[in-house]
Amino acid sequence: MMVYQLPLTKLHFLNILAQVFFDYLLVRFAGVNAFAYLLMSSFLAGSLHPCAGHFIAEHYVFEQQPRSAKDPANFALVPETFSYYGPLNMLTYNVGLHNEHHDFPAIPWTRLPVLHEIAKEFYASLPYHQSWTWVIWQFIWDKEVGLWCRVKRKEGGRRVAAYRENDLGSNKQAGIVVPGDKR
Repeated sequence: MMVYQLPLTKLHFLNILAQVFFDYLLVRFAGVNAFAYLLMSSFLAGSLHPCAGHFIAEHYVFEQQPRSAKDPANFALVPETFSYYGPLNMLTYNVGLHNEHHDFPAIPWTRLPVLHEIAKEFYASLPYHQSWTWVIWQFIWDKEVGLWCRVKRKEGGRRVAAYRENDLGSNKQAGIVVPGDKR
C-alpha cells in the first residue's frame, strides 16, 4: 500500500518523542478522555466524514482510462492528481486545489485560489471533483474505482519539487553533496 517510503532521520525520532511527551502531558493534566478524543479524531479523519474524502479524491484515478494507459511503456498521460472545486476548501486550507498545489508547491495555501483564477484556462480541461461525499460513495460502491486505482510511474518513486528519492536524506548519510541542499 505504501507508494513511497522516506528514510527515517533524527528529525522523525524527535517528532515522535515530542508527540509522546505531549500525549503524556495531555493525559496527566486533562485526563484520559482528552487523549481518547484526539486519538479517535485521528481515526475519524480517515473515515466517512466528507472532509476525509480529500485524500481519495486527490490521489486515486476516477475516470475511465483506455487499456493502453495501464501499460507504462505507452507513455499515455493519466492524470495523477485531481482537484476539488467545492465549498469545503474554505475549511481545509484549500487542500482541494491539488493540481495547482502540485504545479506550484511553494505557493502558500492562502494564495492557491488566486493562482487558480489567474491560470484557470490551464486547469479547466483537467478532471476534478465537485463533492468529496460523492468521492467516498464512488470509492466504496463503484467496481471500477478502488485501492488499485493509483498511478504508479514506471521509473518508480516520486519527485518532490526538484529532488529524487535519494536526495531526501540518504545522500547526506553517504557524504554526497547535493547542490542547493542546505541541510
